[in-house]
This record gives sequence, C-alpha cells and structure tokens, in this order.
Amino acid sequence: MTNGLGTYRLGAGRAVGWWIIALMALMAGSSLVTQTGSNRIISLGLCVLVVCASYLLGVRPAVMEFPDALRVLNPIRTVHIPWSLITEVRVKDVVIVDTATSHTRCYALPRRERRSAAAAMNSAINARMPSNARIDSTPTNMSRSVVDLINDHAQSLSVGSSADVKQSRTVDRDVVVALVTSAVALLSIGASLWA
Repeated sequence: MTNGLGTYRLGAGRAVGWWIIALMALMAGSSLVTQTGSNRIISLGLCVLVVCASYLLGVRPAVMEFPDALRVLNPIRTVHIPWSLITEVRVKDVVIVDTATSHTRCYALPRRERRSAAAAMNSAINARMPSNARIDSTPTNMSRSVVDLINDHAQSLSVGSSADVKQSRTVDRDVVVALVTSAVALLSIGASLWA
C-alpha cells in the first residue's frame, strides 16, 4: 500500500486463489515428471488455465484508495475514479461505485461480514423465537464500515470541479499476460486432442 489510504482485497477468495495456484504448480511439476506426449501437454495446459483463472478471479481483485482517486482492480479491467466524480458508494450484490455517468462494480469487496459460529447460532435461535418477541432485525450485510470509509473519503478528498478530471478504464499488463497465456494453453490442449 504505497501512497495509498487503504487497500481492500478478497479475504478467503484471495487465500483460496493462492492455494489453488500452489496446488496447480505441484500438479504441473508432477505431470512433467510422470507424463509424456500429448497427455503432458493437456495436463500442463489445464494447470495453466486454472492458474490464470485463479489469479484473475481470486488474487487480482482489489479496491485501492489513493489521495487523488479510487482505483478498482476487477478481474479484467482497472477503473481509476477521481474522488470528485464519485456520487455514491452502495451495496447491492457487490459494492457499486456510482458517478454521474457510470456504475463500477467492485468484485474485491466481500458481500457479507464474517460471522463467528456463536453469531450464526444466535441468529438461528432468534429466528425461532415467537413472533411477538423483540428481535433486532438489522441484517449483517456487506462490511458497511468499508463502504462508509470510501464514502467519507469521497466527500473529504473531492477537490476541484468534475469538469477537469476524468474516469479511466484500462486493461493492465498482468491481465493481458493471463489472457494470452490462457489462449495459448487452450490452443495447445486443442492441438493435442486433435493430433
């Protein structure tokens, strides 16, 4: 987190992504040693495809706060949104950053807060209480504190008019490498199957 205010990433999804990448590296090493010919190419190609998908879907997504803008790293695109353009940050199925002209979905932010086993048990017990009993019906939704923090930063850091700043959408080099590598792996698998 260099020069940033905060960085938010997938918690369990990121850990699972790294775990799958490590497992695929072991499987690729094993297939190099134990397999030959087209079976080796197919095994390696499948490992490469799974590694690329795990990186793009689990490891890469992030929401990064910088003094000048909010940067959203989604699986394919990176969106750079200056603070002055942000009108609202809200939660739907994922966190959505709204500007006057667009909506950016943030796949790096969790949809729900983590709950302990005791909290889950408490919810289950409260769900069975009689209808006349007083129940706190506040749902445990996405980590609202993160959304509130981003909204606060958007209000406090928006300096200047919206006319002189623009939102940008790019595809980063790591995404291009992952997509090209996936395409090469698919072509190799296809050539091995039809050979």
